[in-house]
Amino acid sequence: MEKIKQSKWVMLFILVVGFLLSCSSEDGQDGAIGPEGPQGEQGEQGQQGEQGEQGIQGEQGDTGTANVIYSEWIPSGFPNPINSDFDQWEMYAPELTQEIHDSGTILVYARVTTVIYPVPNTFFTSNEHWEFRLLDTNDTLIAIRVNSIDGGNIGSPVLNGDFRYILIPGGIPATTGKDGAPLDYTKMTYEEVIAHFGIPE
Repeated sequence: MEKIKQSKWVMLFILVVGFLLSCSSEDGQDGAIGPEGPQGEQGEQGQQGEQGEQGIQGEQGDTGTANVIYSEWIPSGFPNPINSDFDQWEMYAPELTQEIHDSGTILVYARVTTVIYPVPNTFFTSNEHWEFRLLDTNDTLIAIRVNSIDGGNIGSPVLNGDFRYILIPGGIPATTGKDGAPLDYTKMTYEEVIAHFGIPE
């Protein structure tokens, strides 16, 4: 009889302890935090999309040369030989306006066979100096002049070929050079000028 009573108490004790442990586990207050699981593998990177087609290139803008005026090559009107120390020949330029007189640029070139020379120019070995001037502010003539350096007769002139002029109105924006300064057309070579303005030979 005594053993039965002890067994009942033992069973009751086990039930109470089990109940308390169950409640503690449900509250989550006494359980230890388990270690953090390993990080999952990184997913594969998606494929890069195909590059779109290149758009149509726009039309090239105007080069600003529409108002630039140039003549054909005009045969020289100088005599050969020149039996004096000075001579002048006037080249007719009907497009030469007052605006170009006042604020434009006037370029003159001479062609001897295939060689092109800017005017003004000096040929010391031939004793010649060449230049041009405008006869009047409202005139349409460009006077090309040659004189001997030492005052003697010129003889057969070096520039005994063709001449042409290029007129650049002052309203045309001057493209800037590498240093940011406006281009000085008078310091450019003939090849640079015609390439810049798209002037045919």
